[in-house]
Amino acid sequence: MNIESLPLLNELNPVSITVRILLALVLGGLLGLEREKKQRPAGFRTYVVVCIGSALACITNIYICNYLGGSDPARIPAQVISGIGFLGAGTIIVTRNNHIKGLTTAAGLWCCATIGIAVGSGFYFGAIICDLLLVFSLRILTIVDKHYVRYNKYISMYVQCRQNEFIVNLVRYTKNNSYQLFDLEVYPATEHSSCYAMFSIKVDNPGKRNQVIEDIAKLEGCELVEEMSS
Repeated sequence: MNIESLPLLNELNPVSITVRILLALVLGGLLGLEREKKQRPAGFRTYVVVCIGSALACITNIYICNYLGGSDPARIPAQVISGIGFLGAGTIIVTRNNHIKGLTTAAGLWCCATIGIAVGSGFYFGAIICDLLLVFSLRILTIVDKHYVRYNKYISMYVQCRQNEFIVNLVRYTKNNSYQLFDLEVYPATEHSSCYAMFSIKVDNPGKRNQVIEDIAKLEGCELVEEMSS
């Protein structure tokens, strides 16, 4: 028997409302704890609040339709899905070397809102399965992603440099080593920032990643080099 088929939990009553809000707290908390361990900008309390709020919004919409004559049970949840974007956007940070951080946290917040809506709608099984899979994705698939990077032939780099000197040496280095240079972008120095360049290099042997980065750092004109995260 599916949990959704239980009359006590399927209908809108004090017991089902309490169960839904408590379940939203637990599921949101599980996701928040995972983010908290990684010191992300949105942690335990943020995820709990988002999930509980989404659940209550959905319960409120059902209440309006059942008891106050509303006709669209998806109106408020739809607004939650679109409105959660402002909160997710606040967790996305673009560093000065164009590293983008916070995308996973922002996506997690959005998914957390959908889990809250599912709980608020009484779709317990779907909410629980989604929560478990999301925790799995954040914990286990991160390891898979890092393992994949070791076999990626493309190396994206950010370099602060003396423009003309470095670019000439970079092109010469890639040609001499039969590497392919892609997406080279050079940003001249200004009053507030040094000259910097961003580019990707394709190597035949992914095991040379660290060696290539070290070689780039030793080129004349290079002042700082960092590998850019994808």
